[in-house]
Amino acid sequence: MLFNNVHVLRVATAIGAGNEVVDSKALQAELGLGQSAVQRVLRVLEGVSLVERLDRNSRTEPLRYQRRNSFFWAAMGELADA
Repeated sequence: MLFNNVHVLRVATAIGAGNEVVDSKALQAELGLGQSAVQRVLRVLEGVSLVERLDRNSRTEPLRYQRRNSFFWAAMGELADA
């Protein structure tokens, strides 16, 4: 399921290489992707417990996610380098 989306590698590589906590708007800006593309990947990663959505104080704040420990992040980095 993770690899049905062409943007998964780019988003996952950015998450794995960045800070432990990422926000959706920063990923959109960094990768030049639209909101729907980034949100779709984040929901999939959340669904398989690779990231955890953090609470936010208001609906105007960007969605923030915490990367969970997994070998997946290193594998995404290696795949992106290959």
